[in-house]
Amino acid sequence: MMHSSAVPAERRALPLWFRAGLIVLVSRLVLLAIYWYWKNTVGSDDGPFTALFQWDSGWYTSVAENGYIGEAGIVSDGQASWAFFPLVPLLEGFFTRLTGLPIRAVGVLMNSLLLYLITWWGARYILRLDLGERQATIFMLLVNFGPYNVYYSTLYTEAAFVLLVCLTLYCLQTRHWLLMGVFGALAGATRNTGIFLAFAVPLWCLLTYVEQPDPLHKKGVKDFVCWVLQKPRLILGTFLMPMGFFLYIRYLDHLLGDGMAFMHVQYAWEKAVGNPFLELWKGLLDIGSESFIQATCTLLCLYLFAHQAMRRRPEAVVTLLFILVPLSTTVIGMTRYVLCSFPILLEASHLLCQKSRLSRVFWAFFLFAFGVGTTLKWFEGAQVMI
Repeated sequence: MMHSSAVPAERRALPLWFRAGLIVLVSRLVLLAIYWYWKNTVGSDDGPFTALFQWDSGWYTSVAENGYIGEAGIVSDGQASWAFFPLVPLLEGFFTRLTGLPIRAVGVLMNSLLLYLITWWGARYILRLDLGERQATIFMLLVNFGPYNVYYSTLYTEAAFVLLVCLTLYCLQTRHWLLMGVFGALAGATRNTGIFLAFAVPLWCLLTYVEQPDPLHKKGVKDFVCWVLQKPRLILGTFLMPMGFFLYIRYLDHLLGDGMAFMHVQYAWEKAVGNPFLELWKGLLDIGSESFIQATCTLLCLYLFAHQAMRRRPEAVVTLLFILVPLSTTVIGMTRYVLCSFPILLEASHLLCQKSRLSRVFWAFFLFAFGVGTTLKWFEGAQVMI
């Protein structure tokens, strides 16, 4: 006879959505504690929303309040607002007008809500893959307290993009392929790298086809093509995924006569497309510099990609492209791109899950300290954060 104490642990645990909410709430309190420490240390009069308003926040505010205003929006050094994709600033502008709150407050509150959704749905994604409660918990903690988590609390696109990547891959895995297409399209309207999510689909198809048992049919290219063609929703969803990216190109072509203006304007930020491995090598040679820190983090994330590829995960192709595409312009800012990337966070949580308890405690303290340090750097307006 089974006693009540023998109820499985997963049934006794708090609901996932509630655990995610508690973790996010604690992370907001930690953020406020770091802010108060910084404020009292430097004697600043800035409120928390103003302190979080740094660097490109001004560009997102410009788009949110005024939209894209054409060539009149080019500043003296050639920079312009169309370098920043539209979905997040337009949402921030909409909620600012809806609530009447300052956009600095709206950006923090909206991204805090998105952080909760990342925490919840990211854990759901892990449980959907049967990777276990431990990895789900580690993922939730890593997102909220790990390196560069401050980007989920600003007007930046990190929170929205991570969530949309997560939802796109989740819908791919759960075979909700039309929703996959919608979320993929929204990701492409959030960042230019969103278009590369489509590359996960053929890899997922190939891995799924190879791994499924079918003793009655000999597997081959023709049979694989037929297997794919029997899934019209998958095909339609895949074709939907680049639409957000292409619609923005169409809009820029109408506004400026240059659909690729978002890329061409990067020259004003001293970015030009080149060899990503050469950029990485130059950064690693500049020992002790900001570029060296950025390159080292990038190298560690390439290791995570290799580990993910060896496990034959369809997320691996997204991981690689999310590293190489921004790296092809410059190594500066790579920490932001790689450490706030859903497939990289997914693989990092998997590796941490495999560590011994003592090792996990060490990494927990190290990553938390890293997160606190980068948050303080953000409040200071340090260039290493961009």
